[in-house]
Amino acid sequence: MIDRVFEAISALLLAATVVITFLTVIYRYVIQSSLPWSYEVLLGLLVYLTFFSGFLALRQGAHLRIDVLVSHMPMRPQMVIYLFNQSVIIGVAVVMVIWGTEQAMNFSDRTSLMLDIPMTVFYAIIPLSGAAMTLECLRQIIVAVGAYRRGQPPYPAANKASQGAEP
Repeated sequence: MIDRVFEAISALLLAATVVITFLTVIYRYVIQSSLPWSYEVLLGLLVYLTFFSGFLALRQGAHLRIDVLVSHMPMRPQMVIYLFNQSVIIGVAVVMVIWGTEQAMNFSDRTSLMLDIPMTVFYAIIPLSGAAMTLECLRQIIVAVGAYRRGQPPYPAANKASQGAEP
């Protein structure tokens, strides 16, 4: 259910990006005018779409992963590789939290040129998505450890392959 909400938000962000880009092109080449606010809005939408959708992809296991060799390993090495992979993601997410918070604080006294929006609004999604990714990785580790204890591989594709289904 929550993934559906996140998918809807990502779709709305993408749709808004497409509509504003289309309007910008129409204004520029047909009406011979410009939308001075469009650059800042598009920048904000793309930043939010990128980090929000990155979190959604992590939740759904949609990030690129090549697990052909891993799925044929014994379960213990699979678990070690899975935990290493999750640790790397958590490391990147923690950097996002730290750096994103620093950026939001460094630009807290500045506003955007056209819309006069605090720049913190543009940077706030970085530490928020980093924190959400960290929590999601920890949740996935708990699920994977439970699967490992039941004798199942930690990777969902490995589960399908071990059950004879197509990955």
